[in-house]
Amino acid sequence: MDSQSLGRYLRQTREERELTLEEAEEQLRIRRRILESFELGAFDLPNFSPVQIAGFIRNYARFLNLDEDQVLQYYEAAKIEDARLARRKGKKNKRATQELTKTQPRSILDT
Repeated sequence: MDSQSLGRYLRQTREERELTLEEAEEQLRIRRRILESFELGAFDLPNFSPVQIAGFIRNYARFLNLDEDQVLQYYEAAKIEDARLARRKGKKNKRATQELTKTQPRSILDT
C-alpha cells in the first residue's frame, strides 16, 4: 500500500461513516489541514516528528473505528513503498538527464 492508497482508505472510511473533518478536528484536537493532508496521502509533515505523526494516525484510526495497529502497519508499508518509488523515479530522471546532456550542444561551436 502506498501513501495515496492509505489516504483514500482513510477518507472513504470517514465518508462511509458519515463523519466530517470538522467532527474529527473537534474531537481529536488535530488541525483539519493535517487530517486533509493525510486523506490526500501526504504524511510527511515538516513541523512534526515521526512519533507525533504516528500518534495522529493512531488517533484518527481510533476515531474512525479502525484497527489502530493495522492502520499503522499500512502507514509503515506506505513509507517503504513511497521510498522505493522515489528511488525508481530518481533513477529514471537521472537517465533522462544523462540522455539530454548527450544530445544538447555544449557550446556554440557544437551547433
